Amino acid sequence: MTDVPPGATAAAPADEDWQRLHPLSPLLRGGVVLLAVLGYAASRVVDRVLPAADGGPSGGAPDEAAVVLEHPLLALAALLLVIAGVATVGWVSWRFSRFRVARGQLELRSGVLYRQHRQVPLERVQAVETTRPLLARLLGLSQVVVQSAGGADSHLTLAYLGAGRAEEVRAHLLDLAGRADERGPGAGAGGGGAPATPSDGAGPARVAGRSRDEGVPVLDVPNGRLFVATLLHPATLVLGLVVLGLLVAAAVTGLGAGVLAGAPALVPVVFGLAVGRVKELLVHGNFALSRTDTALRVRHGLTELRASSVPLHRVQAVEALQPLWWRPFGWWRVRVNVAGVRSDGSDGNDQTTLLPVGTLGDALRVLATLGVRPDDPFVVAALEGDGGEPGWVGPPRAARVLDPWSWRRSGYAVSDTALHLRSGRWSRSAVVVPHARVQSLALEQGPVQARLGLATGRVVSTPGPVSARAAHLRTGDAEAFLALVGARAREARRAVPAAGPRPGGSILPPDPAETVARRGTPLVD
Repeated sequence: MTDVPPGATAAAPADEDWQRLHPLSPLLRGGVVLLAVLGYAASRVVDRVLPAADGGPSGGAPDEAAVVLEHPLLALAALLLVIAGVATVGWVSWRFSRFRVARGQLELRSGVLYRQHRQVPLERVQAVETTRPLLARLLGLSQVVVQSAGGADSHLTLAYLGAGRAEEVRAHLLDLAGRADERGPGAGAGGGGAPATPSDGAGPARVAGRSRDEGVPVLDVPNGRLFVATLLHPATLVLGLVVLGLLVAAAVTGLGAGVLAGAPALVPVVFGLAVGRVKELLVHGNFALSRTDTALRVRHGLTELRASSVPLHRVQAVEALQPLWWRPFGWWRVRVNVAGVRSDGSDGNDQTTLLPVGTLGDALRVLATLGVRPDDPFVVAALEGDGGEPGWVGPPRAARVLDPWSWRRSGYAVSDTALHLRSGRWSRSAVVVPHARVQSLALEQGPVQARLGLATGRVVSTPGPVSARAAHLRTGDAEAFLALVGARAREARRAVPAAGPRPGGSILPPDPAETVARRGTPLVD
């Protein structure tokens, strides 16, 4: 993405090729400034009408609140002037903001005094999502966020469009970006070098052979289950034990007033914990997952609805995770590493979670949408096995010093299409990394491991929540791990280009040895 000075831009096509944002867009952008001004004025008036306990402001020059109370018509005129100024600035900004999809890229022009021309090549588009903040939902608007390979600073946001129009633009960009990936970076997104913008300006044209719907529904997560799962968090459980301990101490010692007098000290802790838990509910609430031919469609959010697509050919690693406190309910979480996306949900945008909480059946259903066969012996052993299954290589007994609880269950297995890793006995993790998605390999050995003759093999993936490690192997086994996985990765990259879409919408390639004896069971759609 580039910022081009006004005089440096090439000759632009006819104006009808450019499209404008929704006319109400300035209201959402300028409304924040207006609300801030009104809030400040209201607070000053309240302070004047309801003075503080010390008798209110002392004598001297009258403040703004006094002027407002003494000259209400003048204050109203000033308010109208501020509103008119904000509306004028917003209108001018909207008038000079235009976007188009042409010549294999998305372009956005904005600015009056300092003009900005931003461009995103479609072959560098990692994901396209639509978001609907609360105020935008009331007005029926959405914004389209185009995420490119350059990171968060290179993302381009079209704010705002009508909700239906935003979905059309999102689908159109995904269609073009997917076609560009299939043709390679040297091809234009419009086919034959023609502009990809629809000629009638009414919306993107339907692409032959591709569906425009929202995909086939995979699952929905009930908000009640999400609420319980969010409360079942280590910090929540520890805080509950502390409060219970205080109550028991107050009852046993008879010093209830004295013990409970320290309860206010927990207020900041409770507040900080509540913020984190409520934020997770707001991010993952109303979660729904569906699948199209080449991507997974994720919808989530309580106050701010988000709809994003995760292209299957950009998924680098998959993890099914079961924390200890979820085991009595049999709940799992499914996370992925996606090329070009590094999100932990801190900004309300979590594209790496494909299942915030669900049953084992839900987790297997999500894995199946990625092309991982739920009945594969390696997958079953990774999720439910306790160690010793055929085909798995794990740590020796010497690893009990470093991992006394789960050393027997930890390990890895290599199939014809993917690397499987598992770890944890109380909190379980099962990871699948397609061979073609292995970025690099590393061998790690700390001083204690060196003394015990152990080492850890690590698979380097793209940034994300999934970590692929085979911990505390014998040094010889760790070296064999690197050699075997490296050889499989090279073979897979030669067979199927790592950047290309998988046949049938799978993150795993078809197994060429379907009918011959092999080390592992194939994972294909």
